[in-house]
Amino acid sequence: MYGQQERVFGYKGLRINLHYAAGSLATLLDTEYTKRIDQMETSLPVSLKADDVETPMRKMLSESAVCSSKEEFAQRVAADTREFRPLGKKCHEYVHQDIAYEIYDNAFADKEFCEYHKRIQTFVMFYIEGAQFIDDSDEKWRVFTVFEKLDIQGSTSYSFVGYCTMYQFFHWPDRKRARISQFLVLPPFQGQGHGSQLYRFIHSLVRRTPEYADLTVEDPSESFDDMRDRNDMRLLLDHNAFEGLEAPVDAQTVGKMQAQYKLSRRQTVRCIEIALLKKLDKAKRPDEYRQYRLFVKRRIYAQNADSLSGLDDKEKKEKVAESFAAVEDDYHRIL
Repeated sequence: MYGQQERVFGYKGLRINLHYAAGSLATLLDTEYTKRIDQMETSLPVSLKADDVETPMRKMLSESAVCSSKEEFAQRVAADTREFRPLGKKCHEYVHQDIAYEIYDNAFADKEFCEYHKRIQTFVMFYIEGAQFIDDSDEKWRVFTVFEKLDIQGSTSYSFVGYCTMYQFFHWPDRKRARISQFLVLPPFQGQGHGSQLYRFIHSLVRRTPEYADLTVEDPSESFDDMRDRNDMRLLLDHNAFEGLEAPVDAQTVGKMQAQYKLSRRQTVRCIEIALLKKLDKAKRPDEYRQYRLFVKRRIYAQNADSLSGLDDKEKKEKVAESFAAVEDDYHRIL
């Protein structure tokens, strides 16, 4: 937005404030600063010009959402409280701490939602590292939005909580692969379980829809991985999916579980490894732990065969052992 260095030249005490209406996401852009370089006295023989702050920001924002004044913004916020309603088809609802929340399913074929999405997507630039806007002309996208529903003085009021974009790839021969792309819960609502609610709903939708083969995730963050692991483990444990499993687990068993619960193969193996570690007693059953260790190490070696190929046998064993220790620590953290 402001060049590769993401720096703005020529201001002291610069603040760029973006105010959003809770439901419609009508926006007010407001900048303030204590000093600007072209307004300061200088002995330099050249004149210095401060960078344009607002134009790059306005290019990122939805043109229809930006208010021209604080008064207009205040009017739109007041109208929002009474009139705004979420777009799309309501497909799920849940309650958290006596407050109702609703999830809506949307597509870019709906031009009104397409415009609303232009307002939503500005958040990813601030909260998702390396994020980019998606192509809203591609109708293979599905977008799930989450709203808080409140009763304010007899009027129903909605506030935007978060959203998820899901792309539908072709899966040979006649199905689709669902891939989560962007997944965001706004900071005021984080740490309250809304991400888990949204992820569990989407996974449930994929599982009960025959045309979907599985659910994958594009470049997940560490916090998303943790949330995903805990919810996938909860699902599999609730369905006794690990009953009778012992290391080593063969490829056929992995494939069967993957197909039944529509997880990616890698995520299925990860959950199996976590579950096997959960029920292990290393002190009392050292032989079982040895089998588990060999099972995980074989997987680590296979996934890193190219990078290990240039090492001698001793170095390979050391690298795999280091990786196993890190994996085991990570699994204990999840458990």
